[in-house]
Amino acid sequence: MADSKDSGYDHAISLGGFKIRDFGVGVVEHTYRTSFGDPRITHGQNSQYSQFVIDLKLERDDLAGFIRQAWPAYVAFLISFISYWIWASDFITVVGARFGILGASLFSVVVSMRAASLTGTSFGVTLVDQIHLATLLYTLVGVGCTSYILYKWVDPEERASVRRTNTVVALSTTAVFLIANAVSIGFAVT
Repeated sequence: MADSKDSGYDHAISLGGFKIRDFGVGVVEHTYRTSFGDPRITHGQNSQYSQFVIDLKLERDDLAGFIRQAWPAYVAFLISFISYWIWASDFITVVGARFGILGASLFSVVVSMRAASLTGTSFGVTLVDQIHLATLLYTLVGVGCTSYILYKWVDPEERASVRRTNTVVALSTTAVFLIANAVSIGFAVT
């Protein structure tokens, strides 16, 4: 049994941009895939022993650092959003610009993700990672939509339908992106 009442941690511990918000300890039964040399356990069988578990909840204490890491993803999102509205009566004349903008957006998100991962504060999939991944997905949907438009544009009877599809994809993916970001940030703050 863990002494959760009298357990603690050294409050002088520095986690570089994070602070410990909650701390707890406990003991759980854990199955190990070894006998640890116990002759009473048949070779190849598992063994069960108590495992001491430390539960830390971390909170970012550097809002400016978060903004510095997330801002490029939001700029890339806005650039991708703008690409949906690049349109001409002859779509072929603007398709290069649209693909170029989406490619630049993808590149900037990947570079930003790489820079954020070099901060050394990797604790699984962070909020910044979630924002970058959502932006990548949003931009890839834009590439897919543009590719679909280019594919369908050869048939003049499809052009009005394609324009509506572009608008629906733009509005729906933007709404999903914004809601997903709000939910991710909401979970991170609470």
